[in-house]
Amino acid sequence: ERYELMEDFPHWSYSYQSLFGLASTQVSGDDIVSLVDHHRCHADIINFSNGEFYEERLRVATKYDNLRSPNRSEPGIRWVDVKGKVARPGSGGAINSQEVNAVLATLRDLVLNKGYEGSVGVVTPFRAQANAITEAINHDNELAAVLVQRGFLADTVHKFQGDERDVMIFSPVVSVGLPSHALGFLRSNGNLFNVAITRARAQLIVVGDLASCGSCDIGYLSRFAAYSTSLEKRSNGAVESQLKEFGPSYPKVAKPELVSDWEKQFYVSAYEAGFRLIPQYAIEKYIVDFLMVDEGRRLVIEIDGERYHRNWTGELCRRDQIRNQRLFELGYDVLRFWVYEVRDDLDGCLRRIEQWRRHSAL
Repeated sequence: ERYELMEDFPHWSYSYQSLFGLASTQVSGDDIVSLVDHHRCHADIINFSNGEFYEERLRVATKYDNLRSPNRSEPGIRWVDVKGKVARPGSGGAINSQEVNAVLATLRDLVLNKGYEGSVGVVTPFRAQANAITEAINHDNELAAVLVQRGFLADTVHKFQGDERDVMIFSPVVSVGLPSHALGFLRSNGNLFNVAITRARAQLIVVGDLASCGSCDIGYLSRFAAYSTSLEKRSNGAVESQLKEFGPSYPKVAKPELVSDWEKQFYVSAYEAGFRLIPQYAIEKYIVDFLMVDEGRRLVIEIDGERYHRNWTGELCRRDQIRNQRLFELGYDVLRFWVYEVRDDLDGCLRRIEQWRRHSAL
């Protein structure tokens, strides 16, 4: 308004596009540098955004030792299921009172009962919901006294842009009775959802109606509900329950197209040598060639094929470094064998596994 640009430059408005989007139209493609290494979030959190919003361009390089997780045995996203009902207050927007109460209970459990000392925040798409949560906390003197010392904030996404907390609670509001205007707002603002969930470093706690979010006509939210459920199932499935003994032949696996003949031969030879391997074992977003468990220790075994080495690039090297770092942080040891090692010195490969097993018994 000051410079009389409103009529001729409406596309410069923040509601039309981001500042980055505007800047990118003023330069050539060579002048844009993509920052692909992500260091903030637990992999469970950023992996969803990576697939949904970034076309898998990000490399997750988070150092987990720096995360203040409430419970390292839990996934990075935990869903507290609440059957709520949405109302439209006189001031507009949307509010879900059942979620407000559940957010308060979740905060009390996390901060007062469990004594969690990391930073905490609450984010929600709607101003009315944020105000209701803030009021509920202010009426709880015991909880408010603790949170005020942690830089606590309950607000909409816009207030959290560029900010972060160790633990974020997300209140989606979506449930029975969601007004059409609220549905339209959510459907057209996936970028705000992306910002909301990635404010969490160690854990994102979603307090909301899982069934309603999963069946809603908001594509990214329904996919997020399904993704969160898959994480919960993965977490609840104890490793020990997956450690069934396979027979002497390479078993049927979920993705046989990823299995080379050398992997099959390696499995058979390892079985004959007394090693019980689990093929195509899923660890977070990774699928490793083999997992071996011995005396509580876990060994990942990878067979790198000829194509793997032929296509070797700096990008592949960086991704492998990040992958190995994450496996180490999760408590896995890693052995990698080149396919020609398996072909020319299979006994030597098996000896290295035996050396690892002897070391685990010390």
